[in-house]
Amino acid sequence: MNFKELLAQLEERLGYHQFPVNPAATNIKNVFEGSPLHHDMMTGLARSIYVANACRRLTDPVILEKTLQALAPIRQETLRAARTDVDLYRLLDELGTALNEIFAEGHATIKLPAPPNRRSAIIIPLAPYRHQRRLKSLA
Repeated sequence: MNFKELLAQLEERLGYHQFPVNPAATNIKNVFEGSPLHHDMMTGLARSIYVANACRRLTDPVILEKTLQALAPIRQETLRAARTDVDLYRLLDELGTALNEIFAEGHATIKLPAPPNRRSAIIIPLAPYRHQRRLKSLA
């Protein structure tokens, strides 16, 4: 997985408002299309991941261990800050979970066979039974 793909996956999992990735980005300076909700933290995180993985281009590969090492100091600094709000705390947890899931999916080499095409339930047509049911009026 490369840096640009990682950012696209983070945008998909965290949402555009948290990670507005510019699909036409050519360098780290214009990687965001708009302003993320937590701008300073997200831009710092993107730069930190880029540097920790020794990327020179957006298409350079990234590794989970180096990415988590880049996240750790930002996470500690944010959690120790006196003005950290609940949303930022949750975002950091979601970010760590998303990174683990993204890299776990990227390293899956064993593919399970597709389930057979069978119905999981019996479908009963209702049309024949509609005519049998009559409402009786008390009038």
